[in-house]
Amino acid sequence: MPAIHPVPDKNDLLQILSMLYGDALTLDTGTAVASDAGSKSVVAIYVNDDNVPVTACICDYGFVAYAGSALTRIPPAGAEDAAESGDFSDMMLGNHHEVMNICSRLFMKGKSPHIRLDKVYASPDELPEAAQSVIESDAGCAHFEIEVPGYGKGSVSFLST
Repeated sequence: MPAIHPVPDKNDLLQILSMLYGDALTLDTGTAVASDAGSKSVVAIYVNDDNVPVTACICDYGFVAYAGSALTRIPPAGAEDAAESGDFSDMMLGNHHEVMNICSRLFMKGKSPHIRLDKVYASPDELPEAAQSVIESDAGCAHFEIEVPGYGKGSVSFLST
């Protein structure tokens, strides 16, 4: 069954992230970010107007740390430590939340239904059952490796039902 919400394409993602991080940002097709129990990833869940989870963005620790740090220029050394350990500052997590909120528009094109960011989960282990169904869906997916200028590389996976 085709996805109701389109998954982001490379050009749209590059355009949005370049507005945040500058034209030196690089983006390539990547591999799926792990989302099973115990994975070193953070999961953003997006819901429709009925508050039903319909899309997700799974980010590895590298993307969370580097994207979250670059927005407010947290020193790269602190970002590197967080990328390794998963020990993110409140500022990094808040900035990452804003990036995930901005990414909600990547799932809406043409006449696709409206969605909004519901919650960012610090671990796939925290996902409620309804959100887990989005992760397990195979309707649509896109995976990217992103290098945030001056910081480092991280990976994201966009999933859609």
